[in-house]
Amino acid sequence: METKSSATRWRVLAGAVLVQMILGTVYGYSIFWRPLTAEVFPPVITVLEEAALIEAGEPVGDAIVVADAEAVDRQISVHQSYLKYAFSICILSFALVMVFAGRLQDLRGPRFPALLGAVLMGGGFVTAGLMHSPIVFYLAHAAFAGAVAVVLLMLADALLKNAGARDGPVGRHIPLGIVTGVTVAAVVLANQYVGSLGEWDRVFLLWGTVGFLAGAGIGLAYVCPIAALVKWFPEHKGLVSGVAVAGFGLGAFFFKGDPYILSIGPVTVPVPGAQGFSEEYGIRSLFVVHGLVCLIGIGIGAMMLQNPPGVPGRSAAGVESSWQETLRRPVFHLLWAMFFSGAMAGLMVIGIVQPFVTDQLAGDGLDPVKALAVGTAAVGWLAVFNALGRVLWGVASDRVGRKLAFVVMFGLQAVTMFSLGHLQGALLLCVGAALVGFNFGGNFALFPAVTSDLFGAKNFGANYGWMFTAFGIAGVAGILAGNAAKVMTGSYVFAFTLAGVLCVISAGLTLILPKPAKPVPTG
Repeated sequence: METKSSATRWRVLAGAVLVQMILGTVYGYSIFWRPLTAEVFPPVITVLEEAALIEAGEPVGDAIVVADAEAVDRQISVHQSYLKYAFSICILSFALVMVFAGRLQDLRGPRFPALLGAVLMGGGFVTAGLMHSPIVFYLAHAAFAGAVAVVLLMLADALLKNAGARDGPVGRHIPLGIVTGVTVAAVVLANQYVGSLGEWDRVFLLWGTVGFLAGAGIGLAYVCPIAALVKWFPEHKGLVSGVAVAGFGLGAFFFKGDPYILSIGPVTVPVPGAQGFSEEYGIRSLFVVHGLVCLIGIGIGAMMLQNPPGVPGRSAAGVESSWQETLRRPVFHLLWAMFFSGAMAGLMVIGIVQPFVTDQLAGDGLDPVKALAVGTAAVGWLAVFNALGRVLWGVASDRVGRKLAFVVMFGLQAVTMFSLGHLQGALLLCVGAALVGFNFGGNFALFPAVTSDLFGAKNFGANYGWMFTAFGIAGVAGILAGNAAKVMTGSYVFAFTLAGVLCVISAGLTLILPKPAKPVPTG
């Protein structure tokens, strides 16, 4: 029986890493912005380029004409900033859905929500890949209208229940009225606007697919492997949390954009990577293929997950806290603020690392093609060290304690953020990206472990789901701050500095955290 149990927990670990690795491709989103800009928006040209085209008798088409090359860069930055909100929406959806997913995981086990996550993430990318098909816009609009109807019906049900009017004539007919109203509005709006907004149709579609749907899929599947593992390995929460979510960090490395060569003995096989694939077959084909990989890969990993029999252990404090009790405890809010700071710093850089490094090097006079290659390599460096940080910070917290690990991690991230905007040269920029990833990865080993330490394993899914809302809000705040700094000042330095200050504050907050005792196993 012990041998079977041991084999099962290693199978669960393997399934957890597989699920997390595919979910982690979200950290490779920065490679999408350049090809999507060309796919979604009309070209941007200067007045001189327009005159040259007219003189040569070539059509200008729907190109946007601006004064000079500097204005071209500004306009492209504005276009890319619209697309980047797909990443922040994805992160916000990821975090908010985790609240529901954590509770669902506690009730139904890890397999069902992970499978549902596979369907949503895969479906989101496949739908985005069909962005030029008119039927997709109508289906997306219908789905959105249906979601609005569901939300309104839920609100009406709650209000009528509280008012005791569910059985009255008004209460009986309100649901039909809501559905009728939303249906009519949806048809009118679809006939008036769907498919007629040009590039904004595709922008909204991307926000809803690779943004909301993919984020919801990640949120459903993400908590399941971690919740299962802290129950299978109660004495090594930091380590197993780190190993599992290391797969999340590695996902962007395997998804990274630059082509590379796989050597198998004397045979070399060219592997295009995501960016190489999109350059050869187009970004829409990449989305379709990636969606199918998400659906199949996460589905296989989900089937390998299960909870252990019985109760795995008690929290460090000897209590099991429900999510309602957790939200009332001041230490939860302290940890939430710390998680927000660490996540904002990392997500701010992850969302723009490729264009940031590319622009820095191009500004220093490096050939644009080489600058782009280094920017793509920086995505890989960040991903590898993101994964490494999840394991090493988890091991460190098990050995030296969560508090000391938090202080060192936040302090090192603060120094990195203060320095990042001033780094020059390919090597230093890649090292800076790697350090950001290394420290950012530590959040996802330390916060699950400390959540289990302080609030218990029984309701870990729901408790960590609420904790993870900090990550979602940080994703939106980080992208907003980065976009605002870039558009207003032409640089990300101000946003990086703000994130560094928040990390310093979090390092100080760590000092007032209660020190959890070592976990007490049962049985």
